[in-house]
Amino acid sequence: MGSFVPCLYYSFYCNPQPCFIYLIVICVLGIAAIIVSQWDMFATPQYRGVRAGVFLGLGLSGIIPTLHYVISEGFLKAATTGQIGWLMLMASLYITGAALYAARIPQRFFPGKCDIWFHSHQLFHIFVVAGAFIHFHGVSNLQEFRFRSAGAAVKRMHCDTYQ
Repeated sequence: MGSFVPCLYYSFYCNPQPCFIYLIVICVLGIAAIIVSQWDMFATPQYRGVRAGVFLGLGLSGIIPTLHYVISEGFLKAATTGQIGWLMLMASLYITGAALYAARIPQRFFPGKCDIWFHSHQLFHIFVVAGAFIHFHGVSNLQEFRFRSAGAAVKRMHCDTYQ
């Protein structure tokens, strides 16, 4: 949930209304995911897929603002200044980790061999941490672009130039 906030803020820097709407939506979805993940009923093994699906759904909810940004700003700007490539790599890592966890890979294929090392839950966390580093790099680049393009005092002038 928190990784969406800086992406939305810096991507929709000049468009506060969609930024605010997307922030509200992602906060509501994030709170729903927290509630479901903390509910004892969903902690049982039979709901493993549901838990993974909730997190996958939360992550995939970023597709709409991403498409909005690409359509409104153009693919070239989204790929260069918008850092969409890093965002896609981060999403791929998160989705891969969630899929491994939900499918119980590799312990499904090697029963008893992955109880200590390379368990799907461990791999899930490795992919999430790798995705977080990629996300940090992409958002840092996006923030640097906004910082260099316009200081806080000239934000309005900068936004008028690019709209």
